[in-house]
Amino acid sequence: MDPILDKNPEQALSYLQKGNSFYARGLKSWKSYAPEKAFTEGQWPFAAILGCADSRVQPDEIFGVTPANLFVVRNAGNVADDDAMGSLEYAVEHLSTSLIVVMGHSNCGAVKATEGIIANGGKAGGHIDSIVNQIKPNIQSLPKGHTLSEAVLANAKGETERLLSQSAMVEEAVKGKDIAVVTATFDLATKRVTFVA
Repeated sequence: MDPILDKNPEQALSYLQKGNSFYARGLKSWKSYAPEKAFTEGQWPFAAILGCADSRVQPDEIFGVTPANLFVVRNAGNVADDDAMGSLEYAVEHLSTSLIVVMGHSNCGAVKATEGIIANGGKAGGHIDSIVNQIKPNIQSLPKGHTLSEAVLANAKGETERLLSQSAMVEEAVKGKDIAVVTATFDLATKRVTFVA
């Protein structure tokens, strides 16, 4: 069967894994799993990515796909705030996206800044405080001496849990096995994405 007609969570995850494998080896795959008309006549993203706004983290490139394949939502610290959840709900309800990936990345500035505020007190200032306040609960329970990588993963896991607990639409779709929601981290040095169940 043509893969573009067979959207399911397992297939979507395999597309992402395959594309990232090429990218991590320095190869350019630039695959498209969407029908040609998807670019001009409507969207057909097989997966949605909630990722960080960091300029080094470009999901289409990381997963080796062309435009129209991924529905990408980005903000500092890959937080599942109201706007991000609304966007992801749109992808699930109206675009039949079969997979959501909540992806953190190594050396994340938002997580690092939050760690500094937890350790030293104070505030980031402005609207950045809302990002810090959302990340804080995800990493405050980590043991003393944890690494930044552990904090990044804990934050991504926490935002995955927030999405599942606060979005009835996403929770219902997961229960109906229409979609899957997974956590991932991207390593800037190796260019590899690690998926977590």
